[in-house]
Amino acid sequence: MNILVPTDFSEVSESAADYAAEFALALGKTKTRLIFSHVFTMPVPVSDIPVVTVPLEDMEKEAMKLLRALHKRITTRHGAIETELKTNPGFAVDEISSIIKSHKIDLLIMGVTGAGKAPDMYGSNATSVISRATCPVIIVPKGHKFKKPSTVALACDYKSIVPDETVEKFKSFVHLFNSKVLVFNVLKPTELATYEKAAAEVNLENALGNVKYSLHFQVSENLVQEINAFVDEHKVEILAMFPHNYSFFKGLVHHSATKEMAFSTHIPLLSIHE
Repeated sequence: MNILVPTDFSEVSESAADYAAEFALALGKTKTRLIFSHVFTMPVPVSDIPVVTVPLEDMEKEAMKLLRALHKRITTRHGAIETELKTNPGFAVDEISSIIKSHKIDLLIMGVTGAGKAPDMYGSNATSVISRATCPVIIVPKGHKFKKPSTVALACDYKSIVPDETVEKFKSFVHLFNSKVLVFNVLKPTELATYEKAAAEVNLENALGNVKYSLHFQVSENLVQEINAFVDEHKVEILAMFPHNYSFFKGLVHHSATKEMAFSTHIPLLSIHE
């Protein structure tokens, strides 16, 4: 398994690197490689006034020096892990998407400030990655310690059929730790059941196959509040979403609610795109 861990060398991103290391070690005999990546941006002149710029080669050397230091800290704390260090210029979200394809990434792990804090640049990149990554993404709240996910909550709205490929990625993740799945839907008080919802529910149940799961339905006007209450009540270790295929979560991805969810949840958020 190839796990990509983007970093900007902040406390938030190092916390995610710790989580990724423990995640890799928890996989035991599964061959796992962590790829620590840093994307640096070349300064762009905005006027005719001359500015002193650092040569590209020097920026790359400094970034690699910081990556090696990060690698040393992580392996000192967690033990020997197969790793690769990668740095290059560009825009973070674009370069992350490129690495996912070129290195056949199976999982991406990165951090956010968490607990209701406003997003910084790294956190904003995290929410952009959710809507673009072709591999599963785990967003880790700052300071969150890894714990084997015995229980995973899958939030859905049954407004469309989830592609088989997406469900298979979710099942593969769940089988890594033999996790129990709580499938839950947050309904608005005035929302009515429809044929499409019933068909999507049956389709998802059939697709989950041999996964251990149970169904739960909540009624609330406040999605984020209800999700957090649900994960607390059921002692959930990871919250999962399929943002692209569910119209309910399309709105989350493209508007402030996704950021509210990503920066309000106090447990890791697993996003699996189509």
